[in-house]
Order: sequence, then C-alpha cells, then structure tokens
Amino acid sequence: MSSIEWLEPYILLVTQFVVGEVTAGQFEASYMDMFKNESREIPDDIYDVLNDLFSDVDAYCGDPDLRGDEDLDELTLLSRAKEALRKLT
Repeated sequence: MSSIEWLEPYILLVTQFVVGEVTAGQFEASYMDMFKNESREIPDDIYDVLNDLFSDVDAYCGDPDLRGDEDLDELTLLSRAKEALRKLT
C-alpha cells in the first residue's frame, strides 16, 4: 500500500469537516480514534502534520462555557484542519 493510499482516510475525514459534511464533534471523535489506533509507520513529515492536527483536535472544546484559554473553538479548529489539509495534499 502506498503512502497515498493509507493517507486517503485522513484526507477524506479532514475534507468532510472542512466542507461541512461532519460536525466538529464528529470530526473530533473520528480523528482521535483514527490517529490513536494508527499502527502503520508514518513518514516523519506526514506524521508531523497529523500529530499537530491531533494536538489541535485534542485542544478543541465545543462548549463555550467550559472552554479555557488553551482550548480551541470550532472556527480555530476548522482553520487548523484547512491548513493540515493543504499540507497533506
């Protein structure tokens, strides 16, 4: 399997979030699960992008009443996802 083939699920999920097909909450749950359960060796440059996005997803807090200074809101997460998508494609 080429690196492009195994990367496709990540690109698809991020794209679905960016275009509004999945909510931030759905993206958060799916991305966390996908990345945490990744068993393949990832090239360093791609890992850096996916790991940075994982950190952003981990910092996302959908509830404004619970959001702290270090937490990300939906618009910031969306911006970071767009940047990650740009780097991956």
